[in-house]
Amino acid sequence: MRQTNMITLNLVAIDPELIDAWEVAFKPFPEVRIMAADILAVASNTIVSPANSYGYMDGGLDRLLTDFFGLRPQQEVQAAIARRPEGYLPVGSAVLVNTGHARIPYMISAPTMFLPEPIPAANVFFAMSAMLQTAHAHKDVVKAVYCPGLGTGTGRVAPDIAAREMAHAYAKHITFKAV
Repeated sequence: MRQTNMITLNLVAIDPELIDAWEVAFKPFPEVRIMAADILAVASNTIVSPANSYGYMDGGLDRLLTDFFGLRPQQEVQAAIARRPEGYLPVGSAVLVNTGHARIPYMISAPTMFLPEPIPAANVFFAMSAMLQTAHAHKDVVKAVYCPGLGTGTGRVAPDIAAREMAHAYAKHITFKAV
């Protein structure tokens, strides 16, 4: 087991193929919890949104997050984007916002795509890396992260490939920082 002061990373999905792929890819990392569940039913502290670079949360998992939290997280993500000089949140960047929810007060928006469309597998690596860096940068408030399969929905990345990209990003991150 690695350091005990680490943020708890929880990978959560209902897709058995993705669960199996995570179990293989994350086998070297027993500290990562893999859960077959509805992410909104089990998440606490911080949830990950694999949104697009403009912060629109109206499709896939993001639609479920908007239905659950209301518009506040989307509005906060878009306000953060509006402060960026490029006017969007690039893949490989992430932002932490407040949700206004008691059980899940934080959300990390880590875009896997510029616009809703199929994506290259590398985007999964970049989104996972950005999410981990953002969680680490806010470890004063981020204690547990609940992350879905990145790029596996609208992005159409195969579960085994997405799992490998996510695990590769995690491995690289823990080499340099405690998560």
